[in-house]
Amino acid sequence: MNKIIKLAGTFLTIALVIGLAGAVNAATLTATITAPASGFSTTIGQTVTFTGTATGGNGPYDYVWNFSEGTEKGGASATYVFTSAGTKNVTLTVSDSYGATATKNVTVTVATSGTGPVISAISATNIAQTSVTIVWTTDVASDSRVIYDTASHPTLGTAPNYGYVSSTVLDGAKVTSHSVNITGLSPSTKYYFRVISSK
Repeated sequence: MNKIIKLAGTFLTIALVIGLAGAVNAATLTATITAPASGFSTTIGQTVTFTGTATGGNGPYDYVWNFSEGTEKGGASATYVFTSAGTKNVTLTVSDSYGATATKNVTVTVATSGTGPVISAISATNIAQTSVTIVWTTDVASDSRVIYDTASHPTLGTAPNYGYVSSTVLDGAKVTSHSVNITGLSPSTKYYFRVISSK
């Protein structure tokens, strides 16, 4: 607004600036995952470190990680141990002080651990003339198979039967309490067996 003031025949123009509190335009908020790279591979039980950064927007920033297993963690850097196998879509969400948000995703391939299950409590039950039931337990859910022979094999051969003549059909059900019935045995014959389970 301009206001004209008359002073002794002289006109003085005074410029009054009002209502000019303009907004500051900040750069667009961007989230970046610096590690690991998308497509990273790991195994169940292994610790993975995730690191993210934010640019633009208005700091300070809040970071939230979602690991596709119902778990979230905060912080620019977070560690996580996956509990199931598969392809995981890990999402980083960044929020700034004005409430703006940005997201970034990476995929992580999680495989089962390379170590086998721990087998215990092996025993033979329901012993009959031509059949027997072999039972055992594992510390994690696994499949079931029994290899057997009339000869002992203290030194194992190659897979799949490791030198044993006979094998039951693989039971692919993943369980921790195993029971396999063997039939067609020769009466009054001594048999040797081994149980096999894999995750």
